[in-house]
Amino acid sequence: MAESFKNRRKHMRIYRHFILRYYFASDPSAKKEVSQINNISRGGINFSAAAPLKLGEALEIELKTPFLDENLCLQGVILECREKIPQIIYEVRLQFKDISQQAKDILAKVEQYAHKEG
Repeated sequence: MAESFKNRRKHMRIYRHFILRYYFASDPSAKKEVSQINNISRGGINFSAAAPLKLGEALEIELKTPFLDENLCLQGVILECREKIPQIIYEVRLQFKDISQQAKDILAKVEQYAHKEG
């Protein structure tokens, strides 16, 4: 029997509804889209989008958490984008790339906080 998907995860998933803003790394001056995350881990983020996003596209994420007064800036690459509600809502999986030590520390705090509530 194949190992369960949950057991293959490298990082614990945290199910919180933090707000994020995202834009394409290739066009920082473009309008920033607002969304809500479905879940987050030290390795990536799953969020909803109002339009389909291209696989492999690099995104910049500004995440608002209760652990910082300012936004947490993260970078990542889109691994998957699938339609949840036809032509209305898309679920996006993004893997973090080259994130700062501050971002790693905040993600660890989010994980610890969620584990305590667990």
